[in-house]
Amino acid sequence: MAVEKEKIELSMYGVVEIVKWCITRNKGRVPGVDTLVFQQLQNAVKEKPASNDYFTLDQFWKTRKVFEFTPDEVATVDRCLYDIPNFDGCQNPQLRYKFWPKVAPLEKA
Repeated sequence: MAVEKEKIELSMYGVVEIVKWCITRNKGRVPGVDTLVFQQLQNAVKEKPASNDYFTLDQFWKTRKVFEFTPDEVATVDRCLYDIPNFDGCQNPQLRYKFWPKVAPLEKA
């Protein structure tokens, strides 16, 4: 049975926020960030132009891309955007409130 994937459109600003909180600042605290979509997010960030030209960089950061997340990956990103800033005593990223889809609570059997 194939897992249903959710297509989520993100600007490069959003991609960088996810990479920052789920990979760079994670330090092994939240598992599950080694899947294909996280690799795609990292590869998208690597596409950043080497130029320091304002217009080129502005166009790059405003670029929007669609990524396919499984429900587990959506929950992992949501957890990273909430738990890790709280572990570090930082403010939660705006991405969590403005752009990231709401995660359905787990049903108890």
